[in-house]
Amino acid sequence: MRKTILSLLLLTGLFSTYKANSQTFSVPTDTVYATVAGTASITNNITNLTSGSLTIKWKVIATNFPADWLTAAAFGICDACGCSNNLGDTSIWNATTSTGTLFNCDYAGPSGAVGLYSLSLNLSGVSAGTHYMTVNINSGLGGTSKNVTFIISKFPAIVNNVFPSTDDIKLYPNPANEDINVVFDANADIKNIAIYNIIGKVMSIYKVTGNSANLTLDGIPAGIYFVRLYNSHGDVVVTRKFTKQ
Repeated sequence: MRKTILSLLLLTGLFSTYKANSQTFSVPTDTVYATVAGTASITNNITNLTSGSLTIKWKVIATNFPADWLTAAAFGICDACGCSNNLGDTSIWNATTSTGTLFNCDYAGPSGAVGLYSLSLNLSGVSAGTHYMTVNINSGLGGTSKNVTFIISKFPAIVNNVFPSTDDIKLYPNPANEDINVVFDANADIKNIAIYNIIGKVMSIYKVTGNSANLTLDGIPAGIYFVRLYNSHGDVVVTRKFTKQ
């Protein structure tokens, strides 16, 4: 029976069409962390892994950005076809209906070609806090589909700092139960470590010396949290995510 079905697919061309239409791509990371004081472009560019051009469909599927972060002046998204602000008929995210607009864009080949994908932010004068935005990026039936989450922090009196998912900070175990260990460069001038929940509430703050710290998680319920390392000037040096079981 299985051989008969496969033969029918091959004869009708359905099987070969499905393979030909499969388009794949990659992004550097599924989670992008950034600390933004004013204007910044937070990139997570798309690499075409097909032999020819690549058609990408994307839309915002979830966010807790506050209203003043969602204005046309504060927020936009750029892809290989251009930039769109959160305004009018091309609204990227409708906060009233909690829905995102579907965008289409063709990315050039050949395989290995890199095209732009980024959040364009101007958070000057908006409210401080830590918020997230999740975008689904896909290349159609049989192709790649990824949810990419941008976690953006704004704090008073800081400079822009975008942190890659791979850096010299080690955090373990992750997921964690009773405690979590953080190891960092002794020359990074780390003086305090804070744990925040997903909406930016401070759960605990620890003073540290040397190049490591053991953070107890007593009283912190299960969920997703962020560890922020601060230097002696009170600036955020790096942010990492972990899960408390």
